[in-house]
Amino acid sequence: MGKISERLRHARISEGHCVICGSYGLLSKDHVPPRCATTIQPMFQKTVSEHYSSDEIKPINAHAGATFKTICKNCNGNILGSLDHEIKVPIENFINLIRQYLAGVHFYGNVISTPFNAVSFLRAMVGHLLAATSVEVCKNALIDSEYYTPLRKFVLGENKKIEDTHDFYYWFYPNRTQITAQQTSFFNDGHLCHCSCMHFFPIAFLITFKNEGTYPAHASKLTVDDKKLYFNMTQGNLDYVAFPFTPLKGNQMMLMTDTFTSASYPQE
Repeated sequence: MGKISERLRHARISEGHCVICGSYGLLSKDHVPPRCATTIQPMFQKTVSEHYSSDEIKPINAHAGATFKTICKNCNGNILGSLDHEIKVPIENFINLIRQYLAGVHFYGNVISTPFNAVSFLRAMVGHLLAATSVEVCKNALIDSEYYTPLRKFVLGENKKIEDTHDFYYWFYPNRTQITAQQTSFFNDGHLCHCSCMHFFPIAFLITFKNEGTYPAHASKLTVDDKKLYFNMTQGNLDYVAFPFTPLKGNQMMLMTDTFTSASYPQE
């Protein structure tokens, strides 16, 4: 029998501090990616480094899809639950347009667009990404953080100026492996980018500090004033769809806290 994934040690907890609002109590399981935007099916789950580098490590058996028991019932059901529709609609529209694209329908410039509610979409995506972390975070009261505090308050509806501190990027993600990551940094040509990401078919989503982002060439920046999502379907950057988990070149480096990452893939 091989070693079991390190994810197991960071997935089990009954009560603790909610990683969004900070309240202490019973914690609930959040599907990440959200169940409204993906098919719930049995998944295997490892940390990202285990997924890419070790076939000998046994994955967690996630019968009901990838879940993270890190948020309270109020944040899960009342806050994220009320916002999930704003993820569901544009993602379903995008998938339908992808089918048309693959069937030969012409899209000008190979760009597919779909309308959405930017603020609600962002709050929901950020909230689910915050939930995708280690239960170790839940064992202590939340601390003030230059990176995470504005994001938490944004999800709670208490921060109307998230663009003063953070930038958001997205692009077409054509893979079945679902990736989440916190506390990840990417070094490229003298520049260090701190980021978090949530990738699931058909979208990759990246959060960075304002004006400090590194991202794939085909990515689009998401602002709170946007009316549509625009996806560049050009296949020239396939090596970079899982950014920041991409092939490194030159002096590039990628730093991560592996136990704060996950890679989930279908069992079938």
